[in-house]
Amino acid sequence: MMAAAFQPPAAGGGGEMGDCKDSKHCHDHHLCKLVKRDDLEQVKKLVKDAAFFCKKCGRAAREKDNLCDPSRI
Repeated sequence: MMAAAFQPPAAGGGGEMGDCKDSKHCHDHHLCKLVKRDDLEQVKKLVKDAAFFCKKCGRAAREKDNLCDPSRI
């Protein structure tokens, strides 16, 4: 049986791209902030060999500290 593909939450439902799980804990090193700032060179470094994905926006990163709501892949 094939696993269902991950789909990020629908826009407007509290899971929009760039919104942290808890905005008080959204840090400058989170992918959502780096993408908003168009820091794509830094984003490329952080997503290479991803081991975690964000349950909030669906982004993936090598380190869980770069995601708002991380879960191991």
